[in-house]
Amino acid sequence: MNGNKESSNTKAQSKTDSVPECKKTSHSRRRVLSTVAAGVGATTIAGCLGSSETDEPTDNSPLRVEVYGGIFKEVMDEQLINPFREETGIPVESESGLSASQLSRINAAVNAGETPVDLFAAQPTQYIRGHEMGLWHTHDPSAISSSGDVIPEMMPMTDDSELMAVGAFGVYESLLTNLDVIDDPVTTWKALWDDQYEEQFAVGQAFDNYLIDITAHIFDEFDGQETLETESGITSVLEKVQEVKPQITTWFDGEAEAQEGMQRNDIGAAKYYNDVALVLEEQENSKYDNVVPDEGLLKDHRAWVIPESSPNVEAAQEFLNYSLQPEVQKRITEELYTAPVLERDSMDISDDLYTAVHGPDSMDAIEPNHQMYIDREEWLDSQWRDMVLP
Repeated sequence: MNGNKESSNTKAQSKTDSVPECKKTSHSRRRVLSTVAAGVGATTIAGCLGSSETDEPTDNSPLRVEVYGGIFKEVMDEQLINPFREETGIPVESESGLSASQLSRINAAVNAGETPVDLFAAQPTQYIRGHEMGLWHTHDPSAISSSGDVIPEMMPMTDDSELMAVGAFGVYESLLTNLDVIDDPVTTWKALWDDQYEEQFAVGQAFDNYLIDITAHIFDEFDGQETLETESGITSVLEKVQEVKPQITTWFDGEAEAQEGMQRNDIGAAKYYNDVALVLEEQENSKYDNVVPDEGLLKDHRAWVIPESSPNVEAAQEFLNYSLQPEVQKRITEELYTAPVLERDSMDISDDLYTAVHGPDSMDAIEPNHQMYIDREEWLDSQWRDMVLP
């Protein structure tokens, strides 16, 4: 996600730009590098207050796992964090945040020998960029005992055949309609181009919100991912994306902003996380209708990363192994509607739940071109701001 949810009433979370309080580590090599790679800013990162050095988690300095806030955090505490503490005896606490979206600040922190948190979930573009920057601890696959059951794309490997990240949860995006504003549920991504929905839609404003991928996929004038292989092809897709602007009433920074707009009936429909949307739809007297678009859900995932400066790698790996147990994955899926990271035949999950989470045919899902966003990051950001944003 990439991701990012919150709210005190649902599992959607408002996004903040702050990095959580950090703790000092004994990685002296990183301290030396800080004066070269990070400059003065490395020692003055907001929120990096530091704490006593430690070789393993203690009650005063526990393993720190960052998750999205609101109901998402409550369920993760109940189904993952607290059971892990009880079964292993390892002190652990969860924190709300979005550190993975702030790679420049994480880079400064790690280079200064600071650890914002010990584990957090990152989008593919974030964990790949972070690995290229030398930010993450990598794993020998044998250290992750359940790795053989994890969907391969959620276990990204380095060129040295080590794991750069370990699957956290799958993420899908769907279309959520506010029936107090729009009478009939929106059923197709092409509604974003339909003038009957003028000033009705909410869409994330970041250039990597995957609207580019959706556009290249659903219109016959493009050749899907082939069109996105060149800057001229991407520009042609962006010209098509420009046509959604009259239908957008809110370009949101966080899903909570869209949710609040829907609650006020300022927004009629949104490109939204399927898991959050399912929870909203299930509320008593709900005014929301969540639909799998005719062209398929948008498919993505998050994977756990451990900052290279963390002193708690062994405990973090124990957490990863615990999180990959089939019964744990099942519990989280049942409560949050996030997609499990394990192959389906390795866990007991009902057909109804599987379909709710993945859509009727997961093979039809639209998959983002993550490498495009990595290779052309600055250019895409500039084009998006010039061509699409108001």
